[in-house]
Amino acid sequence: MTTTSTPPTVPGYVNWVVKRILRSPLHRVMSRNTMLLNFTGRKTGKQYTAVVRYVREGDLVSCYTDSKWWINLRGGAPVELLIGGKTLSGTATVVKDLAIVTASLTSFLEATPSDSKYYGVGRDAGGRPKAEDLRSAAEITTLVQIAL
Repeated sequence: MTTTSTPPTVPGYVNWVVKRILRSPLHRVMSRNTMLLNFTGRKTGKQYTAVVRYVREGDLVSCYTDSKWWINLRGGAPVELLIGGKTLSGTATVVKDLAIVTASLTSFLEATPSDSKYYGVGRDAGGRPKAEDLRSAAEITTLVQIAL
């Protein structure tokens, strides 16, 4: 039987510290797979900054969440990313298609194996993410793709 756990809630002070690190010259300790995503609330117009893990393939940045902030990005939305100490602009698209989310999450967890635990994804004998766990994780995960 496969059980999927939701990622643990991160205490607010952790995000505060991570934001400070990513905005500083020390960003190199985290920038390889953690970024700041800035976007505007659809109803409030308020500016938000989310700390998210990501994988980049050329001009496409993919990130994943089980939180509801992605709702602000439906229909395509302009965003700013802070990656590697550089601010980049792009357009975010929300993807809910299970096959696409599963494939993208697989690539992400192959690139960042230590994050498997946050998605309840075990590893097979060859060290690859288990397919059945990936499908379960993809069901509760929203993929946000950002075209730079």
